[in-house]
Amino acid sequence: MKSKHSRAVVLLTGFLVSGLFVGRNPAAGEEGCTSDKCHAKLLKGSIPHPPAEGCDACHESVETPHPKKGAKTFKLTQEQPALCQTCHEAFAKKVIHPPAQQGMCTTCHDPHSANQPKLLLQPMKELCGTCHADHVDFKYLHGPVSAGDCTTCHAPHESDTEKLLVKSGQELCFGCHVDMQDALKKKHVHPALAGGCPSCHNPHGAAHKKLLAAEGPELCFTCHSDIGDKVKSSTVAHAPLQSDDSCASCHSPHASDNDKLLLSPPREICVTCHDAVITKSMKVLHGPNNDGNCARCHNPHGSTYTKLLVGEFPTEVYVPYTSTEYGLCFTCHKRDMVQYAETSFATDFRDGDRNLHYVHVNNKEKGRSCRLCHQFHGSPNAMLIADTVPFGKWNLPLKFDKTETGGSCAPGCHKPVIYDRKNPGRKPESKKRGKEGA
Repeated sequence: MKSKHSRAVVLLTGFLVSGLFVGRNPAAGEEGCTSDKCHAKLLKGSIPHPPAEGCDACHESVETPHPKKGAKTFKLTQEQPALCQTCHEAFAKKVIHPPAQQGMCTTCHDPHSANQPKLLLQPMKELCGTCHADHVDFKYLHGPVSAGDCTTCHAPHESDTEKLLVKSGQELCFGCHVDMQDALKKKHVHPALAGGCPSCHNPHGAAHKKLLAAEGPELCFTCHSDIGDKVKSSTVAHAPLQSDDSCASCHSPHASDNDKLLLSPPREICVTCHDAVITKSMKVLHGPNNDGNCARCHNPHGSTYTKLLVGEFPTEVYVPYTSTEYGLCFTCHKRDMVQYAETSFATDFRDGDRNLHYVHVNNKEKGRSCRLCHQFHGSPNAMLIADTVPFGKWNLPLKFDKTETGGSCAPGCHKPVIYDRKNPGRKPESKKRGKEGA
């Protein structure tokens, strides 16, 4: 192999014979390789490759004179990538970009000069897009992709991480999404994150907002297929699932301190929309409301029953009791309270042993719905008895008064009555006379 000194002598001799000199020699007034007569465009870029200012660093003469029609009189001193590696270190990491691995440096870089940083042939976004067009052609682009900063996430030549990523897994995403580091310290973390952020997000771009791989709930249903089937078979859908935020209206997609990744505790999150369900006047709350678990009565995703109820409950005010009617109520309450005309244990709503629940509900002609006496979510009165209940256009008053052993009511549907478990058969008039005698 020729030494650098001998190569320079041969190169200089060739140019002397042809009457040309490598580079420029302004002091001597001689023209060089990049004169207007020869390779004028090679160093026109705003960023020159330093070795290109002395052509013999990479080229050597093989024949004289130069130029010679129909013949190449110069060649590279070495082929790629060996030539580039005389200055730039060889690549040795686990993953090497194919053009770099195959020694195709000039696929991306101009060896003489360029108007782009790193002597790139084009702006980075367009250059990478010549091979990776499927990574940049999206309606919504990841910020670095949109800005053309591919090397924010990818090493251009080599990396020890797959896909030439500059860091592995979530650490790469945390470089920009710093808030996620604290979020993932919460009590419950979405299991999907075990597969990394690309489990739900396309790291380059997507047809959907937030770079999601699918639209709205369809993405969630790829894992939560049981809920997807429930929603699709439901005749009543929860409104948030029809909104732009969809599942994220109630659930955090990443992490939460609440069960089910809810944004707030169950009751709190429900009342953000259903703010009239629980009022300040309600001194007594229905058990599920008191426990803060609305899902005991309502399916939060979808249902075949009205109001997203989890069981059968009639919408009419007069529905006689059957084994199927009022199924919702009897998921918690025992059916004994409406099945026995006489009882000493099944209910406290009785006059002696006469079961007044049975009287009201187990009536084949005009069985009364629970809604005619009870306010389901909460009430100012004991036993969730309502002050008034809707009866068509009229608010029917109940005028309920609880006592230690029973109570009384004077509703708009019948005359005032008293019930007492220990002293049955009392009449309102006798109560009034008793007060006057006292």
